[in-house]
Amino acid sequence: MKREAFLGAATVLLCAVLYYQTTLIADYGFAQVGADVWPKMILGAIAALALLQMALGLYRPRSRVGSEVSPAGARPDWRGSALVPFTVFGAIIGFALLVPFAGFTVSGLLMVFVLLTVIGPKTPRAIAAHAAIAAVSVLSVAFFFSYVMGVLLPGWAL
Repeated sequence: MKREAFLGAATVLLCAVLYYQTTLIADYGFAQVGADVWPKMILGAIAALALLQMALGLYRPRSRVGSEVSPAGARPDWRGSALVPFTVFGAIIGFALLVPFAGFTVSGLLMVFVLLTVIGPKTPRAIAAHAAIAAVSVLSVAFFFSYVMGVLLPGWAL
């Protein structure tokens, strides 16, 4: 099985387990929308994207890049392939630790900018694009949560 299909299947399975967990949320009837609605919508969107990832992974032909046989005794550079997961985990942990002090918006801006800059290209134009992407994405999420959903986010509000 291709890596994309395996990861997509694992994500769909995790979404199914988490969806089942949302059915156990008690409904007290005092809100217009139950506490289980938004998690179910988000899990449905993630599952749909994971199914798309599986389909594309199975449809696309296997890439020839990196499929060369390495010389006997040669070890692959694990540090290069581990950069992305360690960067993502570190950024998420840093975000969680920074939220109580700096708030959601500032922590989110910093996390998205750092992730894009560490993982992506490092030209001045790309860094400016990273800053713009971080600002638009985090501020729109903060706006959506604050004004559309009425959720009080930690830190300063928009």
